Amino acid sequence: MKLLLDTHCLIWALTDAPALSARARTTIAHAEVVGFSEASVWEIGLKWRKGKINLQPRRVVEQALRDGFRMFALSIEPILLSCELRQTHGDPFDRLLYAQAKHTGFRLMSIDRALSDFGAQVISPR
Repeated sequence: MKLLLDTHCLIWALTDAPALSARARTTIAHAEVVGFSEASVWEIGLKWRKGKINLQPRRVVEQALRDGFRMFALSIEPILLSCELRQTHGDPFDRLLYAQAKHTGFRLMSIDRALSDFGAQVISPR
């Protein structure tokens, strides 16, 4: 299985947070590829600048790459796809991550079950 981590799942995986279930950890450990998006780096950076989290985006990227995760660049097709989704989901980062997972054929690990309304294969981290 190829897996794209939502921003919170990326943070939980890198910080060994208890919010990430044993089942989710096993899924990550056995995935063929575990990816994260440049969009997540941007989202982390915005939250870091506002003082909402104490994780520097540069350190997150360094740790994720050391842990064997693969970073996915933003490209035009997922951006366009995220713009074309029904407006039932207001978080632009979640919409973009969903679109990126769909475009690359990855499953998305996210706590946000509303993303499955778009037809995504969302795997719960809990």
